[in-house]
Amino acid sequence: MDTNALATGLSVASAFEGRHAAIMATFRKRLLTVTGELGLDQDQMDQIVAQAGQVLDDVTASLRTGQPEINEVRIGLASQAGPKPAPRAVIHPVDSLRAANELIEPVLDAVIETAAGLPDATCIFRTANQALQRSVLTRIRWSSESYLAFLLDRVRQAQMAERRRIARELHDRVGGPTSVVNRNLQLAKRYAEVDLNRLQEKVEVAYEASVQSMDALRGVATDLRLESEFNNLEQALRGFVSAMTDGSAVVDLAISGDESWVPAEALAELFLVVREALRNAFHHAGASTIVSHIDIAPHEVRAWVGDDGQGFDPASGRSVHGHGLTSMRERIELLGGKLVVQTAPGRGTHIEIFVPLSRKT
Repeated sequence: MDTNALATGLSVASAFEGRHAAIMATFRKRLLTVTGELGLDQDQMDQIVAQAGQVLDDVTASLRTGQPEINEVRIGLASQAGPKPAPRAVIHPVDSLRAANELIEPVLDAVIETAAGLPDATCIFRTANQALQRSVLTRIRWSSESYLAFLLDRVRQAQMAERRRIARELHDRVGGPTSVVNRNLQLAKRYAEVDLNRLQEKVEVAYEASVQSMDALRGVATDLRLESEFNNLEQALRGFVSAMTDGSAVVDLAISGDESWVPAEALAELFLVVREALRNAFHHAGASTIVSHIDIAPHEVRAWVGDDGQGFDPASGRSVHGHGLTSMRERIELLGGKLVVQTAPGRGTHIEIFVPLSRKT
């Protein structure tokens, strides 16, 4: 670059840098107008604004040298090596694109104003435009990689949670009776030659426990079969309720709306969440009535699972009824929805689920 071109680049870059604050103010204002539409929270807003500032730095550096100065490797390394955002701050790629769209216009307007009247204004604008596009697209690409990694991690967590649940079910429902069988057979062996009456007693206890163990094992197997064969929300939930009902509680299950309005993956997640809420009500609530209603509309799904059981104190950090509650909430939040729990000791438990269908699913 010759001396005149260098001087021009420095001058233009300095003038453009002086407009950074105005550009960011305009960007924030434009971003706020679409925040509700994008569904962004403050953490996500802060992350997007920080990225916008880095884009401005890239454009400024490019104006200084007269050619796009976008170090894609450095951006990628910074994205991978930097602190991982909290789950709530992870940004959907579509939101990144729409936010970028709100940045492009004020940046290009500022470049046009900066280069106005200069003989090489066209070259300046072309350099800025190329730098802007490359900087934005590179960051969106790496943001998309981060979002994909976030989703894969959530899938892994869900799988591990499901494995832990199965292990817990086997331990709690099958392990107990099985240990009774083992203990009483040991005692029966001890009494075999010294006390035939006690021998018979222990064998009978072992037999009854073995029946309970087989029933529990069939129950766990039924749960797994319902999971693997899931293809219809209402059918799967009614099958689950039928398998779980022992007559101690009245169950009111109602589903309205067209399931075809809900994407298949979202429908499967809803089944897992509602099933877990029902499972807790059956196993832990001690309820006489369990109610589950699911209303499906073209734009949203709302579901309720409530019982008149013992409830729990959500502030205590301990809830038998709440097994899997964290996993349930995470599943719904991955769909862009919300799960709310209302409960208190002796007041039953009410779980409300809301999932929008317009974009997140």
